[in-house]
Amino acid sequence: MSSSANFQFSRRTLMRAAGSTLLVPSFLKHAFAQTAVTRPNLVLLMQTNGTHPETFWPTGTAWTSEILKDMLAEPSVGPKVTLIKGVNLNKKGSPQGNGHDWGWHGLYSGVDNISAGAPAGGGPSVDQILIKQLTFTNPFKNLHCGVVAENHSLINAGRASWPCATAGQQLPVETDIYALYTRLFSSLPAAPAATGAGGAAGMATANAATAAATLRLAQRKSVLDAVATDLTLLEGRLGASERMKVDSHLSAVRDFENRLSGNMTPGSPGSTTRPASCSTMKPSQAGVSLKAQADEANADTLMRLYMEFIANAVACNLVGVLTFQFGHGGGHFHYQWLNLPGMPADFHDDAAHADKGGPSVAGTLCTGVGQYYAQLVTDLGKRLASFPQANSKTALDNSLVVWGNELATGPHGTNGYPIALVGGAAGKLKRTGYMVDSGAQIHQRLGCTIQNIMGLPSTGFGAEPACGNFVGLELA
Repeated sequence: MSSSANFQFSRRTLMRAAGSTLLVPSFLKHAFAQTAVTRPNLVLLMQTNGTHPETFWPTGTAWTSEILKDMLAEPSVGPKVTLIKGVNLNKKGSPQGNGHDWGWHGLYSGVDNISAGAPAGGGPSVDQILIKQLTFTNPFKNLHCGVVAENHSLINAGRASWPCATAGQQLPVETDIYALYTRLFSSLPAAPAATGAGGAAGMATANAATAAATLRLAQRKSVLDAVATDLTLLEGRLGASERMKVDSHLSAVRDFENRLSGNMTPGSPGSTTRPASCSTMKPSQAGVSLKAQADEANADTLMRLYMEFIANAVACNLVGVLTFQFGHGGGHFHYQWLNLPGMPADFHDDAAHADKGGPSVAGTLCTGVGQYYAQLVTDLGKRLASFPQANSKTALDNSLVVWGNELATGPHGTNGYPIALVGGAAGKLKRTGYMVDSGAQIHQRLGCTIQNIMGLPSTGFGAEPACGNFVGLELA
């Protein structure tokens, strides 16, 4: 077959093969909703406490970095990484709080935070601007989630969540990965909002859906089991390459369900022994209790589950703009699960804040923590790269993952933010696999660049209406 007649696998092809009598999971239908991707799926990640610059930024002709070494060496991810060096926080007013609060809300909004009882965002974040001004056909235009399993109280309410719809109006962070799984992958009807007379019925429907999904996971059964016969018939009607695309999505969802099931307490029907890292996680009607999901003993397990969840949600075209936070603003994870020599009882105070640059115990610890986050982002990238899509592309080719941070360096530094763009952005990046090093650049250019990549023509962003895109970044 000539290249001009290259088969484009799409929802139409899927449904034609399925016929009107087969039950195809809704997430699978959306995974193949279009043949040509014109707008990337967007993922915005927010880390806390900055980085150790000497070990983050690549050096030499070999482009080596101690923190990013695994990411840059990964064949499916490294060539899709674009680093932006020299990004400085450009404050225009007198923001409340300190560097944590300024970057937590300012990095993705481009405006200073305001005081609304406690430091909160001074304007809408780029994710909310996009979903209000662009048309998305995904089942979920926007989803904000995160792991906030920190054994530490919030310093102020503004650090609970970084996205804002408007000035001072934070979006709540969804932290129950079992409830999120139910919403996106259970193929059960969504409940209406719990308001008025119909609210109770809506909540009952939601609870029933969650309970059904929880029982299925406890019994180590997949949502795919219910439509197994139909899926077998479907795959028999598809060609080899199309069948491979379907299999990649089905296998990923089943694997994700297996890991969710493996984190449930023994005793539920059909459940198995949990890993030691999940020894404190206990089941509830919502799968694993929110109390357990707020315990730092489970933070590492939850981080890894969320990377898998995000990859599946994005690759299946279920979410247009997905935002995620690694903890609360001014994060107080203790990182005991990393077993780093010399880790103090309080990483935030005694390591991040103590990292003044150069060789030191604090710098070594910040490097170790940075390597951990780089591994998580690399895992997300690898998973996205494993999903084949149209025109010999992958979900990573068609996505833009932005890995940002509330600080540049641990001691409240706001110059030199570590910014990594991961993915091909559906061709909107002319090239990837290099570092933009064009001198100092104000942080508002990040939001402007994201908007232009997403198809919202912009000359500026936030407090800088004419800042333009990042200098040195080549956009198509």
